Amino acid sequence: MKSLSSKVLVCTVALIALLLAVAPRVIGAGIEQATIDRLIELIPPEAESQLEIRRNDISSGWFRSSASIELIFTPIGTDAIALVMDFDIDHGPLLQTQNGLGVGLAYANIKPGIRNDLFDIALAELSFPLPDIMADLLVRFDQSVQLDMNISEINYSGTQGEMNFDGLNASIHVDSDQSARFVVNMGELAVTENAANSNVVVAGLAITSITSQLNDMLANSSATLSIPSLSSTAPISFSISDIVVDYGLNGSPADPQSSEIYQTLSIANIEGSIPVRSLSWRSEIKQLKNKLLRDYYRLLNELQTEFNADPEVYSEELLFLGQELLLIVLQNPLEINNFIAANAFDGDHTADLRIEWTGLETLASLSEVDTNAAIAAFDITLEISLDLESILRSPIAGLIDPYVQQGYLTISNGRVTIEASLQDSMLMVNGDQLPLDQFF
Repeated sequence: MKSLSSKVLVCTVALIALLLAVAPRVIGAGIEQATIDRLIELIPPEAESQLEIRRNDISSGWFRSSASIELIFTPIGTDAIALVMDFDIDHGPLLQTQNGLGVGLAYANIKPGIRNDLFDIALAELSFPLPDIMADLLVRFDQSVQLDMNISEINYSGTQGEMNFDGLNASIHVDSDQSARFVVNMGELAVTENAANSNVVVAGLAITSITSQLNDMLANSSATLSIPSLSSTAPISFSISDIVVDYGLNGSPADPQSSEIYQTLSIANIEGSIPVRSLSWRSEIKQLKNKLLRDYYRLLNELQTEFNADPEVYSEELLFLGQELLLIVLQNPLEINNFIAANAFDGDHTADLRIEWTGLETLASLSEVDTNAAIAAFDITLEISLDLESILRSPIAGLIDPYVQQGYLTISNGRVTIEASLQDSMLMVNGDQLPLDQFF
């Protein structure tokens, strides 16, 4: 019995050893093309005209292989920028990673570089070398991808000035369903330029971004950028702390064919020569038809194609496509809301602007736009509330009484307010109707 068990054990071990020996070759046989295919899959169709992926040198072995890939981005009207990535690929299932032994389909060390004339000129003018950039890529068995990047520190001091940079770490994780999470953490950056007698200190930076579908520009997504503080002592002395920027794109709960976009900016504390001490701004775009966004990217795609074929027609084509896009905007409904809260001159102030455009669905060309119909398509409300005492300490203090007498402003409970609306072609200011023809 022991003999049989021993034989089974030996056969099992031999089979595992054989699989571990053969698997790297099987994985390596298609890993280079799979890498290209995976990168292409991550590019949204709307951006394909501006992005091109080229596969250059390929060298494939049993346990390792290498590849050179170029990601070429061609902005409209400017020279192309090429990101060159040299891959040193370790075939799975056993992988030697930066963090030790791991498992997966493949692991690659990446040496990145940028090829662009303007970048080369700027690089030649630098008085210090660029930091080291390290990147690695892990492809797991479930087809998820983890890309990590590290930028080393910079410590420079010379006749032109000083730069101290505490480095940067970034990572992007893409699941097999194309959902993705992107994270960046940057250390402190302090720069002093002697000739301009200027300096700035950025006390770190953090970015987090999530999307449900990386290759779909209209997929639900969100992003947050935060900076602990931003300060300078020259040429202007200021300090800004707790800076947070949020962005979100979501499908409309009322219409599956529409999207909603929001952006917020929050600055908790501002110190300096300007009278503003804090600021909060929120912007919303609603009823945004997905077709409008896709048409916008389609027009950009056509413009890129035209420019690549003949740069001379760029200006004429840009004008034509701009008019086409404007027509699409006028035809479709849209809602834009903005809310601002600020502390200035030691008082709290708010402004709330809401614009709803019902759209001109039957409009066939821009030449057919009727002013009265366009005014009727607007539903606008504006509410402004200012602290009276602080406004009287401000440079616009002399305007308060004249505008109150004309009915444009009202004063109540220590606040200076204005309430205005444009609805059903009627303009109302603080409860009084004003004739629209005085503005046309």
